[in-house]
Amino acid sequence: MLQLASIDKRFVGLILFEEASLHVAPLERIALVGPNGSGKTTLLRILAGEEPLDGGQVVIAPGTQIGYLKQDVTETAGVTVLEEVLAGRPEIATLEAQLEEIAASLAERPANSALLYLYGTLREKFESAGGGEVELRAKTILTGLGFPPEQHNRPVRTFSGGWMMRISLAKLLLRQPDLLLLDEPTNHLDLETIGWLEVFLREYKGTVLVVSHDQHFTNHIAERVVEIREQTFHSYTGNYDAYLEQKTKELELLEARYLNQQRKISQYERFIERFRYKSGTLSKQVQSRIKMLDRIERIELPQESTPRFRLRFPQPTRSALKVAELADVTKAYGSQIVFRGLDLTIQRGQKIAVVGRNGAGKSTLLKVLAGVEPIQEGMRRLGGGVSFYYYAQHQLDVLNPQRSVLGEISGVAPELLPLEVRRLAGAFLFSEEEATKPVAVLSGGERARVALARMLARPANFLILDEPTNHLDIQARQVLEEALQEYQGTLIMICHDRAFIDSVANMVLEVEGGRLFRYDGDYEYYLWKKEEAGRMSAQQPLASGHPAASRQPRASRQPPAARQPPAARQPPASRQSPAGRPAQEGSPAARKEERRAKALALQERQRRLGPLKRERETLEEEIATLEEEKAALTEQACSPTLHADQVAYPAALRRLSQLEEMLQEALERWTHISLALEKEEEVAPDVLEVKR
Repeated sequence: MLQLASIDKRFVGLILFEEASLHVAPLERIALVGPNGSGKTTLLRILAGEEPLDGGQVVIAPGTQIGYLKQDVTETAGVTVLEEVLAGRPEIATLEAQLEEIAASLAERPANSALLYLYGTLREKFESAGGGEVELRAKTILTGLGFPPEQHNRPVRTFSGGWMMRISLAKLLLRQPDLLLLDEPTNHLDLETIGWLEVFLREYKGTVLVVSHDQHFTNHIAERVVEIREQTFHSYTGNYDAYLEQKTKELELLEARYLNQQRKISQYERFIERFRYKSGTLSKQVQSRIKMLDRIERIELPQESTPRFRLRFPQPTRSALKVAELADVTKAYGSQIVFRGLDLTIQRGQKIAVVGRNGAGKSTLLKVLAGVEPIQEGMRRLGGGVSFYYYAQHQLDVLNPQRSVLGEISGVAPELLPLEVRRLAGAFLFSEEEATKPVAVLSGGERARVALARMLARPANFLILDEPTNHLDIQARQVLEEALQEYQGTLIMICHDRAFIDSVANMVLEVEGGRLFRYDGDYEYYLWKKEEAGRMSAQQPLASGHPAASRQPRASRQPPAARQPPAARQPPASRQSPAGRPAQEGSPAARKEERRAKALALQERQRRLGPLKRERETLEEEIATLEEEKAALTEQACSPTLHADQVAYPAALRRLSQLEEMLQEALERWTHISLALEKEEEVAPDVLEVKR
């Protein structure tokens, strides 16, 4: 269906693809992965015909229809949502208009056989193209993407950017192209809609090539993963988990081959260095090994294409037990009431994930907590000693587009010295030149890194995060995930990455119908509770002030095991002091014991190495003696006098043959012992594993 043949693509100072080839078969579902900047979006633009190649070619089967969903969509004014989606099938509208025109003519001339024939032909074409059901399919897709029927006839311009992306996606899915190119389709989708899209794409009658940083989504739809690495494509069969497993094994095998090759190279180099200036057989052996070194095709370990930025929250100051409180809050936008009589209390140490459909009020809830949206009634109160940081979903809402990266960081922490600000920018992978760029020219991922750097510049004990993983690649999401796992403060966040939520959150708040429902567990617990107990028994309406009675789960299903919070994890097993009592980690007794254990381990190591070293030295002396005897006997054998001696000459030849065998045996033993010593010496004394 599709063939990329030795393609090249370069930008100024950057090579994205070099002699890269890839084959895509019909009906495949491929996830395209790689760090930000590796060329994923550029590849989609190349396939869509929006980006030229610098070399190679793209071969696409004749008649293949291609549909491309971009990350950024443009607004279409003056039409309704349903009309905009139906515009994805203009041929249907054209056929329908032609049929109406012919029908009008037939009303005047019903016996016209030519018109009757044309009407029948067009009607058959209309039906085979799905014209009779296209509007029903459009409405089904819109409903699946979160548009209730009453919104189908609303003007497109009344929707925000996230909903505009859904409209573009619906338009593309209705069109049903043979090759579907999706660039971050889950951005701005809620969890329920992502689930619907997963099912739709698994059943899609075409080829799908998707870029997504949502690991859970990728796992559910991908049948093959193609990684962009080292300016080329690396293909792995299976979903994202299978890709990680295969890549790990591939890297382990490569590292093993690399270490074996390095040992062989070291062995050759040691031999060459040892016997470089010897003559005779040893000289030939040296030259032979030099040639072997030249012929070796060196194995190189893959370098990380982009370094990981560093994100570690400093220990926050301790806040009051009650971090934030909303009491009897009413929030409305004009006549549209989002919340009425809302109560919410957030306790110190809670890590809360807010879930619910788009438009339910999740972002509004966070804006009210952050104080960036006014409330009409009720009270918002922060506890004593609480300092908060608000991470907005759309970073240009809080970042000044005219300011530089350095200016944005120093703007939230003016007490930082310029050198400290530059170091912080560097920790988030901004070079000196990039750090002076205005925010307006940065990509979505770069803006996200600026916002994270600002968050680190002003440490807070209460984080309010609205879609912090948007525009972050999988590697960056993992860095943020690890940092939030270790974070000792309080957190409330909106995130549509299910794996991320389950890794970080210890409580879930569901927003529905202007109310909050609490689930005291992680995301897996939330799903289990909804499935097992049902909505009425599983939810605890916060507005009521007391938990609802819950039904006991079936005995056949067990709830997910609760994760221990970081503070509750058990410390590593303590070492035993000489007296038999546990030595406290880091205490003088423990350090003394550790030094003693290392000394014993080093002594044991020297006991093993000593005989090997002495044997190698003996062999080197033996090799030198044998080589000297062989050289002298070879010189004698060349003399006419020895040639004439019918007894001495055959004896000399026999001795030369014997010396050659002895030399070969000694060299093999020397090589074996040298390799054994190298393996032992790879372990440094200060990092020896002490066995107790």
